[in-house]
Amino acid sequence: MQEPSVDFHLREALSHLDAALNKSILHVQADAAAKKEVGQQWERFLGEFFQQVREKGKQSKLNLWSWIAFPRIR
Repeated sequence: MQEPSVDFHLREALSHLDAALNKSILHVQADAAAKKEVGQQWERFLGEFFQQVREKGKQSKLNLWSWIAFPRIR
């Protein structure tokens, strides 16, 4: 059996992020006081993601951020 491609995993991740965004929006719309909690959850997630990119880059001796042209992201 062939290992799923990078594109497959990125599409799956995007699908999960879309679901998390939708849940976050619904949660805050139902309870405005939840905004701080939901924001903290997103901060933790993004912090963990950036930390993983840094650690994987150090382990592999590759600058993973250099693969991305940030001005092209819209």
